[in-house]
Amino acid sequence: MKVFARFLSVSAVVALMAGCASNVVYVPKIPPHAQAKLLDYYQQPNNKVFVIAIDPSGDYAFGYDFGKATLKEAAKVAVEKCDANREEHGIIAKPYIYAINDKVVYEEMIMKANQKQKDVSMDAQQDEVANKEAGNPAAE
Repeated sequence: MKVFARFLSVSAVVALMAGCASNVVYVPKIPPHAQAKLLDYYQQPNNKVFVIAIDPSGDYAFGYDFGKATLKEAAKVAVEKCDANREEHGIIAKPYIYAINDKVVYEEMIMKANQKQKDVSMDAQQDEVANKEAGNPAAE
């Protein structure tokens, strides 16, 4: 029985450590009301971008633009519209690109942002360790 209990505790610790090192990222689902806006978006001509910010409560803000000379111009206007909508409705979530033309890139954008955040955090930790090893008192 002691061996079984020890096995369970070791398994729990390993599972906990594996969970902490996981690359699982929360990707909010698109609220049903926002899906109606997407239908209108998909009917528009190309050089279009749809941006959305979704709070944990499910409240959301969006913006999209289309028919510009470049995707970059459409993205700029879409973000501006989304930011105005976020401010108007008190949405605190960060906006992410949902679609570029007719390709959904939402999950990919969230994953990239998450990886970038991890990279910045890791760089900061490595700098802190290097400063401590060098004896820099400001790092302590």
